[in-house]
Amino acid sequence: MPGYAWAQIAAHPARLASVLSAIVLGTLFLAATAVFAATSSAGLRIVAAAPLSAADVIVDRDPEAADPGAGWPEQVAEHPDVTATAPLHAGTVQLVTDEIRATANLYSISDRDELRWFELAEGEWPANAAEMVADAPTLDSAGLAVGDTVSLLGGDGETTDMTVVGAADIGFRPLTGVQYQFYTSEGFFAGESPLSVTADIADGTSPEAVVESMGADLPDDLHPMTAEEQSRLAADRFAGGAQQLELILLVFALIALLAAALVIANTFTILLSQRRRDTALLRLVGAERSQVRNLVLAEALIIGSIGSAIGVAAGVGAGYAGASLMELTGGGLHVGVPALAGAFLTGVATTVCAAWFPARKAAGTAPVEALRSAPLQNGVRFRPVHAVGLAAAVTGAAVMVFGMLAENLPVSIAGGSVGAVGLLMALRYAISRLVGGADRLLRLRGGIAELAGANLRRNTGRAATATLTLVLGLGLIAALATAASTGRATIDGDLDDRFPVDVSARADTGSVPAATVDMVRDIGDLVLVETPRTEQVTVEGLGETTLVGVSPELARAVGAEDLASDGTGAPAMLVSEDQLNALGAAQGETVDLSVDGEAHRFTLYASELATSSGAASPVVREEALDAVAPGDERGMVWGTAAAGADYDALAEQMSRVAGADPAITLSGALAERTGLTDVLDVLVNLSLAMLLVTVVISSLGVANTLSLSVLERTRELALLRALGLTRGGLRSTLAVEAAVIAVLGALLGLVIGIPYGLVGVNAVVGGTAPLVVAVPWAELALVLVSALVIAAAATVLPSRRAARIAPAEGLGAD
Repeated sequence: MPGYAWAQIAAHPARLASVLSAIVLGTLFLAATAVFAATSSAGLRIVAAAPLSAADVIVDRDPEAADPGAGWPEQVAEHPDVTATAPLHAGTVQLVTDEIRATANLYSISDRDELRWFELAEGEWPANAAEMVADAPTLDSAGLAVGDTVSLLGGDGETTDMTVVGAADIGFRPLTGVQYQFYTSEGFFAGESPLSVTADIADGTSPEAVVESMGADLPDDLHPMTAEEQSRLAADRFAGGAQQLELILLVFALIALLAAALVIANTFTILLSQRRRDTALLRLVGAERSQVRNLVLAEALIIGSIGSAIGVAAGVGAGYAGASLMELTGGGLHVGVPALAGAFLTGVATTVCAAWFPARKAAGTAPVEALRSAPLQNGVRFRPVHAVGLAAAVTGAAVMVFGMLAENLPVSIAGGSVGAVGLLMALRYAISRLVGGADRLLRLRGGIAELAGANLRRNTGRAATATLTLVLGLGLIAALATAASTGRATIDGDLDDRFPVDVSARADTGSVPAATVDMVRDIGDLVLVETPRTEQVTVEGLGETTLVGVSPELARAVGAEDLASDGTGAPAMLVSEDQLNALGAAQGETVDLSVDGEAHRFTLYASELATSSGAASPVVREEALDAVAPGDERGMVWGTAAAGADYDALAEQMSRVAGADPAITLSGALAERTGLTDVLDVLVNLSLAMLLVTVVISSLGVANTLSLSVLERTRELALLRALGLTRGGLRSTLAVEAAVIAVLGALLGLVIGIPYGLVGVNAVVGGTAPLVVAVPWAELALVLVSALVIAAAATVLPSRRAARIAPAEGLGAD
């Protein structure tokens, strides 16, 4: 039996090319995920362990307990087995250069050589608190070099000038989400209590024994641990984020395998239909049903084994390349043999299982079929599996909507999963009916279109399966695109509510310099820039605060209608919710407030505009401020962006403004919007890249359907050529068939994907912000165009084969 199965494959290898390609891509994806997980986990352990690699023992203090003071590292140093100690400090500062201002992490590096965990590639170690070193990526990104001087702005507003005295090739980037990493001497953090202390111990001393004795001597809020154990715990914390990425990759790998299974099942169905008479002859000469079935499964086993072996081999390289792109290959290539064996066996099992139902159907071929022609019709009858799928789809959709309304993410995911499985079970029947409907529309066009419709009607089941693979890939892409667009719109809507002003810069003292204001005004995406009046006043119930005076134009631009209206009563004052509560007032209530010892009447409203500068600052009309506290100080710059502004470019330009003027502090929606949308973009782009594998597999399915259809209709195509149909006509027929499959796949993908995307993003953000529906019609139109491109590409090889069929040769074929 295996020999006969191999003979079938060897006789017509091109017919199984799509099966081989589909399973190669599916197992490649799965093996790459396994290699990526093993390699990146090893790399993460090196990342986590690197700062601890020079130490034997680590002592942490309990961050929840009272601060033991800056001198607590001396308690560690007093241990008789400890030979050297180094406190570990870390802080977040603002890096200010002539070009940029950006968030940076600043770490301490030991003053003792034996406790330094990396080597310098250039320059020297910091000798005092005004010197620092950086890794090469930080210097490249910030445009710095050894010898440059920059400013670091701390959280207390104090600016420190620092000189870069060295560059290091550290070999990894701490996974903190901050682009710039600097290292300075212990003296920079003098007087601060470190969270950890690293220690070297005497040669020949056991770290475990030292930890045990330290535990008895040190206070309860100080926790000693061996460096090896601490490294393992740190790696586990780091790996938590990587495991989320691995889970995403695994999900998409399984989706790709599902698409491959659909292509494989469709291919074997077509092949066995073409070999129907051969199968019947086998039955006629004595082959049993089980022998026929096992013959087909043996073919699937052989082709699945070859494809899975190729996919696993290629997946090793792809997985390592992915880990390299994330700079997590410090430990070299790590290959989990059991995981790769699992990927291989999964690929083989997927192929065999996908071929099972076609094999079972072929085994039922009666011997008398050897004397008959193959049936022209092969539709999809409504079966119990379709009824079960329909019920699951409806139930899953109901549960998903319930989870969305209840803001319960697990319930929404469970309902969506059940609904998706149900759709896959029921869609093939629905698609076959749609293909029949497309045939009726094509008949109205006549000619080539009518001929293409007749070919689709000949085997609606085959066309339905090819369409279903496209629905799977394009539907997921539509769902992701819709979720991303709606997510961005929801983030923007929420930030617009919380930050009425898009750009806010303030000076800690005095007015914002005119040069800085001009730089802000020169930003093209800002439609309104204003320097509000500011005065430091004391308000009874609020204490010392900054009172802000704005123009009616700005008030209207940010939607503060209570402030913009020209009322004849008490002037309006916008305060934060907390300030309104502190004053014991209700929304819209008119109260008498003592401002710098004088009574003034205001009508109070709670508004997010009062926190636009980063701190709660009451806002009034400028003329109202002049009446309360005359002056000419303008300590803020506020700006509103045009609709559709490029916020990434706007954030970059404001960073340059802040770099040119270190004395100002930025706030507003830009930083938060950029951070959130950056994370969203990374996840969506990664997911779209992964789904491209599924779309490629789907396009292989369409091409294979057309190719095998050409083989099946050799005599018919030859007859049409003899009757005068041109080669161009043949190509057009196949193009119309492919276009129908592609358009149906794309439209169904959009119809299913858009609701799934909306429900999914609402389940994630519905509890934190009102959902703003934003369907990306332009991007979804590209999905439809992409489907047509797939259709055109899928017809290239089948069209060439069909065009080469000579009438005499084709009419003589059997």
